[in-house]
Amino acid sequence: MKKLVFFLFMVQGILSLSVLHAQDIPSVDLSFSMVYRNLGAFRAGAWVGCITAPDNPGETDKYTFYVGARSGGLWRTVNNGTTFTCISDTFGTSSIGAVAVAPSDPAVLWVGTGDAFNARSSYYGNGIWKSEDRGNTWQYMGLENSHHIAKIVIHPQHPNTVWVAVMGHLFSNNHERGVYKSTDGGHTWEKILYVDDETGFIDLVINPDHPDILYAASYWKKRTPWTFVPGSDKSRIYKTTDGGSTWHKLSGGLPEGPLGRIGLAIHRANPAIVYAVIQNLNLKPGATGNEPVKFDAFTDHSFDNLIGGEVYRTDDGGKSWRRINDPEKTDVSGKAAYSFNKIAVDPVDPDKAYIIGVDMYYTLDGGKTWPQWGKGKDLFMTNFGDNRCFWIDPHNPQHILLGSDGGAYATWDGGKTMMHFANLPLGEVYKVETDDAIPYNVYTGLQDHEIWKGPSNGWSGSVTQSDWVIVGMWDGMFCKVDHTDNRWLYFTTQFGKHHRVDQQTGERKDITPKAPKGKAFYRFTWTTPLIISPHDPRVLYTGGQELLRSYDRGDTWEAVSPDLTDNDPAKIAGSGHMMYCTITTISESPLKKGLIWVGTDDGHVWMTPDNGKSWKEMTEKLEALGVPADRWVSCVMASSHHPGTVYVAKSGYRRDDFHAYLVRSRDFGKTWESISGELPASPVNVVYEDPVNENLLFVGNDKGVYVSLHAGASWQPLQGNIPPAVVRDVTIQPRDHDLVVGTYGRGAWITDISALEQLTDEVLEKDFYLFDIDPKPQMNFSQQKWWGNYHETGDNHIRVPNEPDGLEIYYYFKKDDPETRAEIMVSNVTGKELFKKKISVEKGLRKIYWNTCNVVPGDYVITLSWHNRRMSRKGKVLKRWLWPVLNYRNDE
Repeated sequence: MKKLVFFLFMVQGILSLSVLHAQDIPSVDLSFSMVYRNLGAFRAGAWVGCITAPDNPGETDKYTFYVGARSGGLWRTVNNGTTFTCISDTFGTSSIGAVAVAPSDPAVLWVGTGDAFNARSSYYGNGIWKSEDRGNTWQYMGLENSHHIAKIVIHPQHPNTVWVAVMGHLFSNNHERGVYKSTDGGHTWEKILYVDDETGFIDLVINPDHPDILYAASYWKKRTPWTFVPGSDKSRIYKTTDGGSTWHKLSGGLPEGPLGRIGLAIHRANPAIVYAVIQNLNLKPGATGNEPVKFDAFTDHSFDNLIGGEVYRTDDGGKSWRRINDPEKTDVSGKAAYSFNKIAVDPVDPDKAYIIGVDMYYTLDGGKTWPQWGKGKDLFMTNFGDNRCFWIDPHNPQHILLGSDGGAYATWDGGKTMMHFANLPLGEVYKVETDDAIPYNVYTGLQDHEIWKGPSNGWSGSVTQSDWVIVGMWDGMFCKVDHTDNRWLYFTTQFGKHHRVDQQTGERKDITPKAPKGKAFYRFTWTTPLIISPHDPRVLYTGGQELLRSYDRGDTWEAVSPDLTDNDPAKIAGSGHMMYCTITTISESPLKKGLIWVGTDDGHVWMTPDNGKSWKEMTEKLEALGVPADRWVSCVMASSHHPGTVYVAKSGYRRDDFHAYLVRSRDFGKTWESISGELPASPVNVVYEDPVNENLLFVGNDKGVYVSLHAGASWQPLQGNIPPAVVRDVTIQPRDHDLVVGTYGRGAWITDISALEQLTDEVLEKDFYLFDIDPKPQMNFSQQKWWGNYHETGDNHIRVPNEPDGLEIYYYFKKDDPETRAEIMVSNVTGKELFKKKISVEKGLRKIYWNTCNVVPGDYVITLSWHNRRMSRKGKVLKRWLWPVLNYRNDE
């Protein structure tokens, strides 16, 4: 008989636990080293906010450049993009605003955190960081309360002299904004230019020949949860000739009145030449400002009657300026200039300039022409739009690095052809979902990048980018699958577009609810909620200002509530491409049909016990617990264990309120209690109750993912190998007991939580314990790494390994016992011993894998023995997975 070979893989330090007792409630100190797999989807890329390379690299750095993802960390490549490494995971934030390399020393790197795009989804940072060894190690250099850093300029000869443009808080006034300077490498800072506590600085450029000469662009804007005002007369250009000791405001041909975001560029060969791209918010000739503005989910029409994007140039260092475009013909600012409006100029040819915006406008003749799509444009045609940042090689202007909402790109022929770096593992996930396929699929709704579907394990032994497919369009938001047969997928896109997909036939249908004639149109928030009733998969719920229900998979809709918001006319009419006074979250009790909970962006929490016939408001009861009435309701979740239990999370993110608001009711909303006590000060985005263990709760907030083993009485990080990132959503695949975490910047992550679901107080009090074992396939092909020849396609591809082949065996010891050894044995049902392994007795929860590739599918017995005591569990090996040939259909 052929000898069976078994592999036992020890995963050391999976979970380290120690039991504490406080007020008779066990609380567990969890120093988790959870192992997650970073699944994707990554092929479409994500928002890159800054990109740069050493201007004078030398031999050591000639293939090095840096990519700053606005929500996904700072990445370095040393091989021209073949591979990337994240070098900012120790920052405590993944939000990157600016990066700069010292011109005199390519080893010196400065990074400002907090993206400065002024968007509804711009996450705050924690200040500025410096490295003197190319990002291998970092020093924190302060400016903690800056929140959003827009630009860093380093002296061309003295790397310890640094200027920083700080925008400050996004949603509130604060004094830590302006231009800061350090002459001692960041140990001390001086605020050298300041307008007021509402006005930040968005751009900063330096004269490389005379570094005491700098130009700075101030930017005033106002963002609230319901409106955005894109500029004022405080947005201006300033100049200093003494390194920042004194500044004067420039005019000489520049526009007056209200201005939006300003971008600056200085010509390297002749620094007297400076370009400025300016969003001119003055009215067009003949416009009154009272013209009606029609809301469009894709375009902000509130700027249609304003002058728009203008490009100015000075050839005398800012004394005089001339406009070099006609905004009536070429509005270079386009949509959302507050988030774009940057400019770059060729280092050699002063007449060649590029506008970094929605469309990549450029001029090759000093502004005489600005080619557009379909009108002579032949550069930058194969990259994603929504361009955000630009670097031109000073020694070879044909070599350009570009960052956009589609990731990072490079060109070596001035934009005629583009290379996309699809090997950056970035993805801004709004929502996650799973189905019940074998293996199950993960669905991710991505900012600017549709709904993607990918397997949790791949046929080639890993999940590759080619395994992911688009199943939805536009900005992907909520996505829900009918688990009856995984056939029907429902999803929403920006501002309430609703769609249904038949995954069997590929048919898609727009099912967006329309208000009946004579009734106010439905207001939908940016990420419109959508759920499938747990009692009938044909029943859907969504929310505008009213709760809407469909009994026929979205073909028709009806309102089942009154307006559940304040319906404040001033806030409803807010400018800046916003919808407010809307429903943001919905949950129906899995235990009681028609018991529905609803939350709104203006802070209301409602419950109907009878399918919408009557409604009870809970907002004041939450306010009595210290939860502000007007905070955005980010999540409601009805318990799957008790019909009267519900969890409610509110977020203060949109008001620069960074407290954690999380409450629970156990009696249908009659009384409430806070369960946020040990959570960090960070807005809570999602709460999720485990379907197996009612005491096991998960929270995703702006810092990461957290777990409670005691129904909210205590909380601990469950971050594991997930880098610091905003967690927008979590869900659980119940059959496989996997936790799926959706991060806003680093894609979706999955890990097994079957042992956590069994980790009760009773278990923690035992000396040792062997957990129930999930059935697993004999093979999931994790060792078949040669299938598909992916290993032969080079190193510039992302491949996420499958789960290891075999059963996961979790065990627990209450205390360390270095004097003894325990033993794990595997036998068949007749008692024949197949494997035996000695293990150390180490405190905590750990696991091993028993490789099952060479065993017969069936039942096995796993036994843990220690001190003459034994505990056994059944382990079931299923048939190996089989994948159908792609596009095969059996219509019989």
